[in-house]
Parts: sequence; C-alpha cells; structure tokens
Amino acid sequence: MSPDAPADEHGVRSPERVVGWSRSHRFATNALIAVTYCLLAGVSFRLREGASTIVPMWAPMGLAMFVLFRGGARCMPGVVIGVVASALLARVELPFAVLHSLGQIFAPWAGAVALRHFVTEPSHLLERSDGALKLLVVAYAAAVPSACVTVAGLALAYQLPPARWLDAAFSSWLGDALGIVVTMLPLLAWASERRQAIVYRRVVEQVLVVTVMLGVLLATFFGVRLLADPMLQLYVILPCVVWIALRFPPRVGWTVFLIAALAAMAGTANGTSPLNEHPIGLQVLVLHGLITLTAATALFIGAAMFEKQAARRALRERESHFRALTLLSADWHWELDADLRYHRLPGELTGVHFGDTEVDGCAPWEIDGEEALTLPWGLLRQTLERHDAFRDFLSRRRDGGRWRYLASSGEPVFNARGEFSGYRGVSRDISAEMQAREALREEEFRLRALVDALPDLIVLMDKHLRWRLANRALLDTRWLKKMAWLGATSEELAAHLPSLADTLKDNHRVALEVARTCKPYFEEQSVVVSDGQTRVFEVSVIPLTDDDGAFNGLVSVRRDVTAQREVMRIQAEHMKEVQTLNDDLEKRVGQRTAALESAIKELEAFSYSVSHDLRAPLRALDGFSRLLVEDYDDLLDEQGREYLARIRRNSQRMGELIDDLLELSRVSRAEVHRSLTNLSETARDVVRELTAEAPQRNVQWVIPEGLWIDADPGLARVVLENLLRNAWKFTALQSQPRIELGQSELEGQAAFFVRDNGAGFDMTYVNRLFSPFQRLHNNREFDGTGIGLAIVQRVIRLHGGHVAALGSPGQGATFSFSFGATRPD
Repeated sequence: MSPDAPADEHGVRSPERVVGWSRSHRFATNALIAVTYCLLAGVSFRLREGASTIVPMWAPMGLAMFVLFRGGARCMPGVVIGVVASALLARVELPFAVLHSLGQIFAPWAGAVALRHFVTEPSHLLERSDGALKLLVVAYAAAVPSACVTVAGLALAYQLPPARWLDAAFSSWLGDALGIVVTMLPLLAWASERRQAIVYRRVVEQVLVVTVMLGVLLATFFGVRLLADPMLQLYVILPCVVWIALRFPPRVGWTVFLIAALAAMAGTANGTSPLNEHPIGLQVLVLHGLITLTAATALFIGAAMFEKQAARRALRERESHFRALTLLSADWHWELDADLRYHRLPGELTGVHFGDTEVDGCAPWEIDGEEALTLPWGLLRQTLERHDAFRDFLSRRRDGGRWRYLASSGEPVFNARGEFSGYRGVSRDISAEMQAREALREEEFRLRALVDALPDLIVLMDKHLRWRLANRALLDTRWLKKMAWLGATSEELAAHLPSLADTLKDNHRVALEVARTCKPYFEEQSVVVSDGQTRVFEVSVIPLTDDDGAFNGLVSVRRDVTAQREVMRIQAEHMKEVQTLNDDLEKRVGQRTAALESAIKELEAFSYSVSHDLRAPLRALDGFSRLLVEDYDDLLDEQGREYLARIRRNSQRMGELIDDLLELSRVSRAEVHRSLTNLSETARDVVRELTAEAPQRNVQWVIPEGLWIDADPGLARVVLENLLRNAWKFTALQSQPRIELGQSELEGQAAFFVRDNGAGFDMTYVNRLFSPFQRLHNNREFDGTGIGLAIVQRVIRLHGGHVAALGSPGQGATFSFSFGATRPD
C-alpha cells in the first residue's frame, strides 16, 4: 500500500485496493462480514453452552480485527451489525449485551490501529521476522479492555459476585486473545499468499504430515492413549509444526494450526483432554499455552523462511539485473587472477583492441605492443602488488596506421577468508575521444595563432565574467605579463593594479551591462598606463549566446587608436596653419622628393660602381695572378709564388667584402613583410647547405621542433644564415663541435639563441662585434669580412627586436635575438 493512501477517521489507513469501492460493493462486503460474525459467535456460544465452566475461543474477535486491519473503517458497519446481531440472537440481558458489544467493537478497532502503525501493507505482517511478536502483543493488549467491559456487563446483568470478577476477567481475556490469534493467522495467510503451481510430491508430503499431526491431536484430546503418559503425545505436535513451517507455504501451516486449535478446544470442552483430572484453570492455561506456543513457533519459522526466500529472489534479480547491464554496456569486463594475469577476458576486448595477440594468461605489461601512458608499467605493477584500486589507466597500441587507446579501472577482489584472489575491472575504448581531443587541440592552436596575430587587445570571458583567454598583444603588456589573470574578473584584477583600478572597474560595469542586455557595446576609453602616458582605445564588447539565446560569455576587443586621435587633434588645431602653409609644404615636399631621388640615384650609382667598376679590376687582378701561377710557376721562386698567393687571397677577400657591403646596403633598404615562419625548418635548410659545403665535418646540431616567429621569411633566413655560418666557422678547430638553436627571452620579449662551443670571444670587446669591419680574430685564425654580424643587427632592428652576444675565450659564444612581435608556439 502506498504511504499516501487515505486514512479513515480512526487513523487506520485503508488499502489502495478498497479506495475505489462502489456503494453496492461496500454494502455486500459489510453484509458478508455481519453474517460471518454471527455464525462464528453462534459457534462460540454453543461451546459455552456445552461447557459453561470453560472459557471458549472467541473467534469473532479475530474476524473483526482482520477485516478492520485489511479494509479499514469501511468495514466497521459490518462489524457493528454483526456484534449487535449476535448479542440479540444470544438473548442475553440488555446491560450485558450493550457493554459486551462495546468491548467487541472497541477491542478489534484498537488492535487494527496498532498493527497499522507497525506495517503499512497487511500482507507484509507475516513476512516480517517480528510479525509473530507484534501480533501476539496486540492480541493480548486488545483483549484487556474487552475482558474488563465483559466483566462489568456480567456484574450488572447477572449480579456476578466480586469474588469471581478476577476469574471471569481472566477467562474472558484468554478467550478473546486466543480468538484473535487462532482466527487472524489463517485469514492473513490465505489472504496474502501468492498462488503456486501444484507439485504432487509436495502434496503427498503435506497429506502425510497433516495426518500425523491431526492424528496425534485427536488421539490426545479425545481419549486415545498412544503413550503411557498422554502429555508426552503433545511433544509430537511441535516437530510437525516445525516441519510444516519449513517445508510448506504459510497457507497450509495456518490451516493445519486452525484445525489443531479447534480440535484441542473441542476436546477440552468435551472433557476428553488429558488434563481433565486437573482444575479447569490449569486446563485452560495449558490449552492456551499450547496454542500460543504452536502459533508463535510456526510464525517465527515461517517468517524466517520467507525472508530467506525473499533474499534469494532479490539476489537472483540483482544478479540478472547486473548481467543485463554488463551485456548492454559498451565497456569490457575483465579479471586478473592472484598472479596478476588475465583470465576470462571477453572476446570483444581481445578482438577489437588486441587483435590476434594472445592475451589470456599474460600480465598487462607482458602484452606485445601495449604502451602505458598514465604511468609506467613498473608503477602499475607496484599498485597491483599492493592490492590498491586504480582508475582510468591509459594504454595504447598500434592498429594499422592509427593508435587505439584504452582506459581501464580495476578493484582488488578478496575471498571470504580475506585472501587476495585477483582483480576485477572494466576497460573502455576511448580512441574516438582521444582523436576528438587532438582535433580540438589543433583547432585551438589555429584559433590561438589567429588571435595572437592581431595587434588588438582581446579578452574572452565566460558567463561568470571571468577571464578565460587573452591574446599575445595583451599578455605582452608589462602590467599583465606576470599576473595570475586566468579565472579572475576585471573587478578582482583592479585590486592588484591600482593604476588601472578605475579602468578595470569600468570594464566590469560594462561587462555586467552586456551580460544583462545581451547587446553589443561600443565606446572610446582613455587609459593612463604604467609609464604615465594616456592611451586612447576603441572598445567593442560583443556578447556570446548559446542555442537558446541565453548569455554564455563575451569578447572584449580594445584597439589602440592613440596615434590616430593624436593626428586628428593636431589636424584640428593646425587646420588654418596647414591651409596657409600648403604651398610652402608642397615646395618642401618637392625639394625633399628631388633630394631623395638624387640620393637614390647616387646609391644606385654606387651600387653599380661597386658591382661593376670595382669587380672588373679585382677579376683582372685575380685572373692574371692565377695565370702567372699556372704559366710561369717554374720561373718563380718560393717567395714570388707566396706574393702571388697573397695577391689572389686579398683580391678574393676584397670580392667577398664587396658582396657583403652590397648585402648590407640591400638589407638596410629592405621592407619588412611579416608572416608566421617556421624558424626550425629555415635553420635545417641552412644546415643542409653548410653540410654540403664541408661534408667531412662532423657537427652535432641541436634544432628543436616548433620554433615559430612572426617575421619576414627572407630576412629571418639572412639572420640564421649569418649566425649559423659564424658558429660553423668558429667551431672548425673543435674535436666535438656542437651548435644549438633554442628559445629564450631577451629584454622582455620572446627570443631565440644560437650557441656554439667554438673559439668564443672576450666580453671586453663585445661592443665591437656588431660594427662593420670589426673583427676579434685575425685572418690567419678565421677568415671573414666583419660584416655578417652587422647585417644581423640591421635585420633585427628592422623588425623592432634586439640582439645580444655572450661569450668566453675557448668556451664558445651565444647570440640571442628577437624579432619584436615574435610569437613562438
């Protein structure tokens, strides 16, 4: 019955099945109750007439309590009619009839209310292990007021002397209590037990046991002496009761009990009981005790058996439930034995993940091709040997051209003696999830690169207005670079940045307004930055919404328009002056244009002169020197040949110097076109050229992957070529030369370095390194023109970056450089 079932005016909850009674149904039910009550009362009165000194079993009391317990107050009219009708049919005195009827109505009603407080569903009473105790307590307690009212009626109607009041009350109390127990138990059993299929072998057993028990009862209470002491025959009843309670349904047991109780009372009433030689009070007590003991024994054992069967059914249902869940689950269930080896591994796991590899009988770390990801196999083995549980252990293996990933979790298993017997766990194929994660990382990288390439200050906030992403331009600002900004609101950042507190608080106010209205916001802000300057920003705050249109975050974009606003201000202030000086300005522009064109022509003429006029004599000088060496070598002595060799070397060096000067001139006039460039790949191209020039050299190159810069690709190659050639040249005398390209930081910017273990230099002369024609080593040690590092410095300055050198004689040198807006991944 539902706990929400309606309660009657007496506090008794009516079962759900009677809530929908129709009027005709209620009338028929109450009429049947009244008729049955009168019949049982007639039988009880007949017993009293046959043996007036013996208190009978008052069966109607049990019937009344049963119907009120099962049907609630809707059955009360039938009980009342039955009580009144039975009193009238008995033709007793009016005072006794009134008081006796009140007791017979109040007692079962009180007992039904008490039982309802113990169980909400009547059919559950016999299924509880404490049901017998509760029923007996309620029966004896409910019979007390009935017995008292009955004695009062006898005293008023029949002038019962006070000396007999106690005996009469005791007899009435025993009869009412016995009637409740003997009548309610079979009725509850027959009303609540489920129907079962007939098993004929069980039927034969039932007939045999019932025959033995009833035979003993009839023989004992109707004068047949099977043993010398008739009382010993009663002991045969208890084994029969236990047998019936253990082997048969409660319906059979309570039916046999009812027959036995009626036989015992009938024999006692007829004077054929084995105790007929004893006083009537002793006979009643023994009879009452026998029936009560038999009922309690059967009820306790029956409830215990029912609980055991219910537990077995629940266990089978739970096992079936988990088996179904296991079969329907996408996870694979596995077991390890006490030696930490697989056994009972499902075919789905071996076929999908391990392929044709033999797994059964192997430890996880013994499977070929299986790689541990979460932690090494050795640590997992230590975890298993400690008998600790583990969660989400990741492993992978190659499946064709792709990886298959497996996430496993396990718990140790111990037997009933507490001994370790292995592991039991589940594994799940997360290959698709890992691929999705990798795709998401790639997408995030592309998005990050795109956002970082923008010069605007960009912030992404979540729906709680906490910072979740900031681009490189914003992170490179001095006031935010070293702060823990992730997850903080603008208002929280204001507490740590007093100079920007007002601006950040205003930004937080704007964010709150955008979150409330879900509308874009545009304004222009003036901000005093850390160096005391005032910067002007165009602010755009765009809300982000989900599929339902609800606010889910925002993007704040700040563009520095200080220069534009300053230009506009100057233009506004000097508009008149500009108008009056327009002609003069045009004249100056013309003069400067002419001067610039003249300078360009002179520079072009110089370049032409260098490339043609100077190269021609050098080629002639080098060519004739080579002819002298080749044609007149036998006419020259050793000193002459040395002079010619010097002429050739210096002419070639002069040619190299001219080339470097031209390169320096070209670089100085070059325009910078930035793009995302793979510095690692550019360095490898230069290394391949150097290796091709001197394949006999064995140099250890260290070039990491993923060095990206935002710079002009051609000029970036010029920088790397000069620095790597410089390192290549100065490590020529090392037995184990090593050249490394890496990433660092220089003057607050992301930077790179080229490090070698070559000749090095004295830091005293570091300022001369980047000046043209300044060399710290003579040509006898290392050749060169002294212009390469000057070219590097010109390129770096064109990018707005910095270059620095650090070295020590004989210990190598390190050249660090940055491209200003470089964004390494």
